This record gives sequence, structure tokens and C-alpha cells, in this order.
Amino acid sequence: MEKHIADKLIFEYKDKVFGFALDKLHSIDQAQELASDIIFEVYRSFLRRDDIANPDGYVYRIARNVWAQYIHRLETGRRFDDISDMEIAAPEDNSSDEEMQELLKREIGYLSERQRLVIYMHYYNKLPVAEIAQKLGISAGTVKWHLSDARTKLKEGINMNFDKNLEINPIHFENCGHSGYTGSRGDTKDMFDTMLKQNIAWACYNEPKTLEEIARAVGVPQIYAASELEPLVDFGFIDKLDNSKSPKYQTNVYMGDLRDRKSEEELRVILNDAAEVLADKYFPKVFADFDADPAHFGLSCDGDDTNYLKYDLVMLALRKLRNDINHEDFSKYMVERPDGGCFIAYATVTDSTTQIPKDEYWSCGDMTRDNMNGAPETDSVSLQVDCRYADRQGNWRDNLDSDWDSLLTFIRKGKENLTPEQYKRLVDKGYLYEDRVQPVIVRVPENELSGILTTHLDGWITVPDEIKALCSEVDAKCYAHNIKEHPGHMHGLVKVWNQNVLGSMLMLPRVIEKLLDKGMLKPLTDAQKKSVFSVMYIVE
Repeated sequence: MEKHIADKLIFEYKDKVFGFALDKLHSIDQAQELASDIIFEVYRSFLRRDDIANPDGYVYRIARNVWAQYIHRLETGRRFDDISDMEIAAPEDNSSDEEMQELLKREIGYLSERQRLVIYMHYYNKLPVAEIAQKLGISAGTVKWHLSDARTKLKEGINMNFDKNLEINPIHFENCGHSGYTGSRGDTKDMFDTMLKQNIAWACYNEPKTLEEIARAVGVPQIYAASELEPLVDFGFIDKLDNSKSPKYQTNVYMGDLRDRKSEEELRVILNDAAEVLADKYFPKVFADFDADPAHFGLSCDGDDTNYLKYDLVMLALRKLRNDINHEDFSKYMVERPDGGCFIAYATVTDSTTQIPKDEYWSCGDMTRDNMNGAPETDSVSLQVDCRYADRQGNWRDNLDSDWDSLLTFIRKGKENLTPEQYKRLVDKGYLYEDRVQPVIVRVPENELSGILTTHLDGWITVPDEIKALCSEVDAKCYAHNIKEHPGHMHGLVKVWNQNVLGSMLMLPRVIEKLLDKGMLKPLTDAQKKSVFSVMYIVE
């Protein structure tokens, strides 16, 4: 690579490299030292290479390797220098001495902590077997076994053609989330806050792997992989399957692969076809009954705009499908987390070589807030869903109990009982527009507020047998499609995850699109888009 190009790239990456270093060390002084080492190695590599197809991945791999060496230097006070006396056969491909040194450094990193220590003490510190045994409190025979086993692994590692897919082209989470409730540490996105953690999870998703196998799959030393794996195991995102000396690990996050575009398109067709049937066979009667009811099923909004109310009615009528059809409870698949959370984690993966088109049918799940304090004046239940037809950002993180409490205070007591900050928040959220409440409000008797999200439309909407049959048909198609994409240990969750699909919020943007196309709905105003699909139940 020409020097002026390398100079330009280094300038572009210097801040990212420092950010990487600071994230790993949490010390500005140490991070500056590590960042300098990384920049040096990256710059030297840029000058030697002209064929860097993916600079981000290339720089990231160098950064990881330099960090591993830096940690080793901190722990032992030694650099990875002299390994010329290592009794390892040369690789089959006539590699140069320098390449051999690099291979050995990498392979030593993949060894277990005990074997790395034995290797370092014997080959770096030149200690005899008896002294190593005395220092580690193990027998001389055990030391000899570790040396022999380590040498075998190093030879195999140098000569083997193992799968480097995740090392060369790592995956990343395109999106991730949860079904259930979070704890103090947040949800899936918060725990998988590094690309390495994401790749570790993918490495042991389809089949169990040992720590050594995981480290090889993602291309980092075991000590590095272990530090990222530990919190994922502690919080139940990855299961430790046994208590042997070399246990296997397997990910229990529900993971989809966006790189298979054909599979994605097949699922899209299934759901869009079902949305067409709902728009033709379910919602015409729902809308007709709604129009004929003077009370509009108890829904009320600013200006009594029936078009706006029908958007929220679509959301509620889809939930009615879910509530009226028996299904297996999937709460048994929720994992209790040490921070108080209890949820099923999910994620979708892709890589830097895959172009992911914008998902026009994206939707979050039902965001419910139950503010039940035992006092009618302050009790409320709310439901909100975000999709492309709603002009909101933040999803569940920005759907706060405090906002609904403030809105109820505004309704009950007026603007003067809110702080300026509370009032501004409601306006910014779109819950208030020109001092008028924008979310749909449903007033119910005090004894009906608990459980209202399940019972609200009882007596107004009856799900026809034809639609129930469609629900079963779509569930079967989705299950048959998705079961192929997941390993055996996830099949139970796949089954319950693909039940009552038509009652899930995956269908909301699809159905809205069909109803708009058919003229059964009209586009929303900009103000309405900020508060649509937001329903608040309060005591009348």
C-alpha cells in the first residue's frame, strides 16, 4: 500500500483504535500505550499489504492480537519473543521462520491456561520439569503430560486447515432484543456489547464447543475468549453443558441468519400472504362493527378521529387473535438473569459482505406497562408498539412508566400539576399536542383494569373459524420454515415462538399496508404518527 494511502487510513482509524483500547483497559494511560502499539502494527501492516478487502475487519484482528500480547506482557512482564527452541515440527507449507513464529504465538494463545503456563515456564523461563511441578503443586508426570499434549496441539494447530470464517469474516448482530422483562443490566443488546461476544455466541450456537474450539473459531487466544465468555455464561445467554476439565458450551439465544436471503424472502411471502387474507376476511367485519358501535369499542381520542382509532384497533384486533386461540405457554423458556431480568433473548446475525435491505416490515413486540398501585386515581395499564407507521425512536428503552404516570396526572389534575420537565417530555414524546392528549384512552370500571389487555375486546370481536384455521396454517408454515434454521436444542423454543404468529406484532405493519392499499385506512398526520399504536387504560 502506498504511504500516502496508509497515512490517510491511519488518521481515519486512530480514534477508533483508542476507543477499542480504552474499552478494554479502562485506564487512559494504559489505553494510550496500547493504542500506540496497535497503530504501529496496523501502519506497518498497511505498508506491507495491497490486498486488504475489509479494512475494518483487518484492523480489528490486529487490535485483538496486540491487546492479547499487551495483557500477556502486563501479567508476566515478558514479550512474546524467543520461541526458537520450541520443539514443534515445521508446517507442511515451507513457511518462513517469521511466519512460524507468528503461528506459534497464535497457537499458544489457544491452549488452556494451565498448558500455556507450563509451556511458558519450560520454554521461555527454561525451568526443568521438577521445578515446574514444585511451583504448580502437581506431579512431574502431569507436567510431562501437559508438555506432550500441548506440543501435539500446537503441531495440529499449525498444520490443520480449520474453519477461519469467523476470524476472517466475523458476524455481527443486526438487531437483538428480548421477550419478557429486563433487569438492571438491560437486555440482549446490552450484554452483547462487543463484536467478540457476538461471534462467540454464534460459534457455539449450532453445535457445542469447548473454550479451545470457540477460541479457534473466532481467532483469539483462549484467555481473551474466556474473559468475554464468562459474563455470557453467568447471565444465562450461553450454557455450560458439563463440569469436565474441558467443558462444552452452547448458546441458547434464539438466533436467525440474515445472510440467507432466500430463506428470508420465503418467510416474507408467508406473512404477506396471510396479511392479505386478514385484510380481506377479518378486518372488514371488525371495522364495520366498530363503525356501527356508538362507543367505538370504548376507544376515544382527540377529535374522535375514527381513522386514527382504527390504527390502534388493528393492533388490538391482532392481539385478540392471540388471546382467543389456545397456545403453549413459552414462559418456561425464559431465563432468570442474576440482575433480576427474566426473558428469552433473540438476535439476528449478518456480516460485512452481506447487504441487508431496509426492513419495511420491522416491528417491536408489545410494550406493556402496568402501573397498578391500588388507587383508581393513579392506576393505569398501557400498550404501545413501534413500527414504520409510528414516528418514534427508542422502542422499549424510551417507553417509560414515568411518562404514563405523567400523562395520567395531566388527565386527572391538569398541566399545573406537572413539572416543566415532565410536561416537556410529554410534548416531545407526542403524548400531548397543543395541550390535548394524543394516545387512545380507554376508560374501564375499576374491577376490570387488571387483565384488561386480554379481555378488552371480548363481546365486540369474535374470531371466525376461518381465521382460526388460517392461524393454524400459518403457524405450521412458519414452524416448518424456521425449524430448519435452528439446532436441535432450540427446537422447543422454535415451536412455541412460531405459534399464533398472526397475533404477533410482526403482522401489524403488513396488515396496515394492506388496509391502506385497499382504502380501508387513510394516512396519518405527522402529529398522529408520534402517538399511534399507544393505548392507555384508566379507571372511569
